[in-house]
Amino acid sequence: MTLEQLAKQGRRTATMTTAATISSKMSQMRKESIKQAFCDFENVKYRYEYVDVIDGVTYYDDSAACSTEAAWFSFDNMHEPVIWITYANNNDCEDLVAQVKKHVKAIICIGNNAEKFHKVYDEILKGNVAECDSLEKAVKMASKMADAGDSVMLSPATHVNSDYSSYMDRGDSFKQYVYSLK
Repeated sequence: MTLEQLAKQGRRTATMTTAATISSKMSQMRKESIKQAFCDFENVKYRYEYVDVIDGVTYYDDSAACSTEAAWFSFDNMHEPVIWITYANNNDCEDLVAQVKKHVKAIICIGNNAEKFHKVYDEILKGNVAECDSLEKAVKMASKMADAGDSVMLSPATHVNSDYSSYMDRGDSFKQYVYSLK
């Protein structure tokens, strides 16, 4: 695993691997054992989880990000323009203005209450705030909006709505919709 590959797994993973390296050095583990452990490490499911690259666009499932704070950290991992899929009932959307300015190319809001997103982000994103009524439609819309080199990230920044039984169910559905783009 290269340092670049490790860095792309996100700040949380980098922090955990740094702690593991320090611990293993203190216990005199061999460098090859440490390197193999990093190669075998799997990121936490549903948190900034790599899904696939389709037509040059990278898809991430961050469906476990049920708060603006969790979404903030996921945006902090991004190095390319992001199409952000979120839910219109996110009442704290203004908490992410700095991250949106820095990382987001467009926002797709699922649900009928996107007025707040338009109010907060239309000017920043030059009107690139869209609405739809399902996660499946949001994934299709994002694939049309994204250019090669962009990323699409489902990061709800709110609790699970009535469409899904859990963030895991929501994340699994997101992955299925992404795979159906192939």
